[in-house]
Amino acid sequence: MEHERDVILAFSQATVHLRQGADEEAVHGYRIAGRRVLSLLALWRPLIYEPRLERQLASAIKALSALRDAQVHALHFGDKAGTQSAVPVPELESALLAWWLRREEWGRQPQLARFYAMSLGAGLLERLDVDGPLALRQWHALRLAVKAGRYGVELLVSQGDAPLGWLAELCEWQELLGQLQDRRQWRRRLALEGELGTADKLATQLTQRQRQLERRRPVLRELAVRMAQRGG
Repeated sequence: MEHERDVILAFSQATVHLRQGADEEAVHGYRIAGRRVLSLLALWRPLIYEPRLERQLASAIKALSALRDAQVHALHFGDKAGTQSAVPVPELESALLAWWLRREEWGRQPQLARFYAMSLGAGLLERLDVDGPLALRQWHALRLAVKAGRYGVELLVSQGDAPLGWLAELCEWQELLGQLQDRRQWRRRLALEGELGTADKLATQLTQRQRQLERRRPVLRELAVRMAQRGG
């Protein structure tokens, strides 16, 4: 329960930081803290379901996507990131507090971890079990599932309900798929800006990275199966 309380507190702090200014650290920190809260809400969904809170939080995270992409592009290419001095940040603290008070009434419910791990594994398998090589849009969908899996498993590991190896593998996949998505975004942006030479180089890198990921795809599937079966 202590870790779960820390997740809520970290999100409140990230919200304050973002309201003070949408620099790279604030945007990145809010999105990470928000995803951790979403994982916590998903874990407890069988007993406490607040769809409006989940939608609002997911929407707040998504609203920062374009700014975050611009900031990552700027960090890589040395441009100005287009950082905004302030961005609209929904007030979710009171709803989270109300949710937390309901969660405290339940105490520890270890059976939830089993079903949550199974659902995370099933989500990965849904995006992995397709015929033929994955297209870029499919890699992007897998990346979102891996990201959800990473933060979900992070929560389970903190409670002793999942092996640490699951988290290490998902973190590695998140990094690899994040690099793929970054290059996809950069190529599109550079092509629009007329930087065709650099865009072509990124296209070559994308093709090479997709081939590497395809070779490793069975490894991720093995992990997804273990999670779906809730095996160690």
